[in-house]
Amino acid sequence: MEINLLLTLDLREQAALQAALVTHGAPDCLVTLALTGACRISSLDEARKLHNWLSQARTAGETDFASLHVIERALVQFGV
Repeated sequence: MEINLLLTLDLREQAALQAALVTHGAPDCLVTLALTGACRISSLDEARKLHNWLSQARTAGETDFASLHVIERALVQFGV
C-alpha cells in the first residue's frame, strides 16, 4: 500500500530531533526530518517502522520524547 504523508517541524522541534538522533538505529525518514525539517513517508511499512522506533525510544528513555511527541501524534492521527 502506498501512502503520502508529509511531516514538518518548526526549528525548535527540528533542533531537538537532531539532538535525539544520537541514539543509534534511527529510521532514514527521521534522519531526513532532522536534517531538513520535513520528510515524505511513502509506505505504510515505513510509517510503522518510524512509529515502532519512537515507541522503543520512549520506553528505553534514550531520547527526549517530548520533542518527538509531535511526530508520533501525527502518525496516530493518520492511523498508523
